[in-house]
Amino acid sequence: MTRARDELVLSHAVESPTGRGRRASQFITEALDLPTAGFHGESFPSTTHAAGPLQRIAAAETPLEPPEAERLPIDGPLTLSHSAIDAYLTCPLRYKYSQVVRVPTTPHHSMVYGAALHQAVQEFHRSQARGRPLTEPELLAAFDKAWSNEGFVSREHEQARLEAGREALLRFREEQLQPDAVVPAWVEREFAFALGGDRIRGRFDRVDIVPIAGPSTSVAGAARDVADAPTLLRADVVEPMLELLGPEEVTITDYKTSDVRDPAVARQRARESLQLQIYAMAYEAMTGRLPNAVQLHFLDSGLVGRAEVDPARLEKARGRIATAAAGIRARDYTPRPSAMTCTYCPFRDICPSSAAS
Repeated sequence: MTRARDELVLSHAVESPTGRGRRASQFITEALDLPTAGFHGESFPSTTHAAGPLQRIAAAETPLEPPEAERLPIDGPLTLSHSAIDAYLTCPLRYKYSQVVRVPTTPHHSMVYGAALHQAVQEFHRSQARGRPLTEPELLAAFDKAWSNEGFVSREHEQARLEAGREALLRFREEQLQPDAVVPAWVEREFAFALGGDRIRGRFDRVDIVPIAGPSTSVAGAARDVADAPTLLRADVVEPMLELLGPEEVTITDYKTSDVRDPAVARQRARESLQLQIYAMAYEAMTGRLPNAVQLHFLDSGLVGRAEVDPARLEKARGRIATAAAGIRARDYTPRPSAMTCTYCPFRDICPSSAAS
């Protein structure tokens, strides 16, 4: 781009050395005192979104059909993810902005950081499953490739997060290469199951299946166990898989990048995680049995919060999912503002109900 003829010319690489497209850094706009909103390194302003957030909200509030029809409940099964369910339970209006109106939000540094770490961990496990774990340079290269320079407060902030991520990954790799470390059976495996007539979909970060000594289990035996314990069933349909019918210990892990350093907090977060309860239900629907445990692995600290699968917590989770599904089906988007909820909401600056200061 040219600021003034024959005075200053700035350029940036449109591709990384790997061929991946790059956006120009937001810090270029800071240096030139140019508007940053919507900057994509090509033109000012960006035309990626035809309407801004406020226009989209206004359009959503404008009836496009008779009010009577708009108030009718959604007919037929819903397809829900944990993120959608969590958004609705946190605040129905937040769900509307994100899932119905689809108001665009600016990238946040925590999302950029988390996505890059998850991608690097995924690449490591895939390589590990092939019998050749990534070397340290390869692991860091996977992290750098997944990195984006969007959403950071300053260059110094971005650099600090880069260094923190690299340190976390090197520590993670060292842990995974210990003699007693388990190689995951499933990595980034998608799932979908029926619950209360609706479809719940998602993706496991990691599932460990470790064979243990004990009597073998037949297909008929697994089906009989399921039939004899109906109170443990959470999915509408359970389909035992032949490959998982032997005695084994199953642990489902979700990787997190929040900075948790208290073991008690880590365990509590695992016990209360709706996401982990959904994973347990999904595993049961796929295999005919519940996992033995679920856990959160906090990459920044290396802490692991583990929780046994508890039928009471599963029942509570099923109730929370049903509550969200009922509200979504009824198109009830009544806001639930609070100082804590609104402070961390990506729509706090445009939401008329926001309680954020």
